[in-house]
Amino acid sequence: MKKHFKKIAGFLILFLLSGLFFLGTPGITVEQVESSEMESPVVALTLSSGAAWGLAHIGGIEVLEEHDIDFQIITGTSAGAIVGSLYADGMSTGDMRSEIEKLGWTDFLFPTLNNKGLGFFTTARIENYLSELYQNENIEDLNLTLAITATDIDTGQPVTFTEGPLARVVSASVAVPILFDPVDIDDKWLADGGLVRNLPVVEAKEMGADIIIAVDVATGFSFTGRPQGRIEYGNRAYNILRGSLQRPEGYDILIEPDLNGLQGFDFEAHEEIINRGRQAAEKSLDEIKELIEKAGIREGSP
Repeated sequence: MKKHFKKIAGFLILFLLSGLFFLGTPGITVEQVESSEMESPVVALTLSSGAAWGLAHIGGIEVLEEHDIDFQIITGTSAGAIVGSLYADGMSTGDMRSEIEKLGWTDFLFPTLNNKGLGFFTTARIENYLSELYQNENIEDLNLTLAITATDIDTGQPVTFTEGPLARVVSASVAVPILFDPVDIDDKWLADGGLVRNLPVVEAKEMGADIIIAVDVATGFSFTGRPQGRIEYGNRAYNILRGSLQRPEGYDILIEPDLNGLQGFDFEAHEEIINRGRQAAEKSLDEIKELIEKAGIREGSP
């Protein structure tokens, strides 16, 4: 009987000591043990359209990277599709900055020669250029989960691509009507996704995002005098139309760079545009970190 009592007493002592080890040791709390067992939330970065203003997305991504805020999903439209696809394909923001230095947006304006004749220019040069930059040919092969939106001209409905030829899909998403011909994919005539899905929040939610960080560069601008030339005039009209659309709900964080005083096609102001993207993201950092903490996840955890 005494032997059994000693065994039971020894077991109880070991149990209490182990409890003190796990729960009483300085630096280890019940909350920490519980949080370590939780799964990390799926974070999505949603990038709007915006022509040259879309370069602000680069600055926003830089800030998130610097603060170890990871995201597993990117959804993008038009300019957001370009930046998002390059990043998902593995291009660093530094390389994007370097690439911008080499280019002028007029490098991609090649008169349309096909029988559609609906736009002044074809997107062929955009598609070819992107094909040379991308490491992966198809969306489904990318490092991050990516969704690109475009507009079906026949139905007026958004079309979302999570697989398929990357360069062609992105060229469809940037095909601003009148300026560019629509892009034919699977017998659909597709144009700029910003017509009906400027900020693809719905797509991020459908792809399983728990937290959605949305960056809208298409609304934080002012009118900078009368437009100069047909292209700037068309872009102005497009922005007025887009600004009248109701912004979708469902995002958790909204980042809106202040782009006042900058033209929609002022690609030469790329440094200023990128910096304004950084400034806006920095202002949202505390809110983003608080949201991550509330999800019970330490920043930068795998």
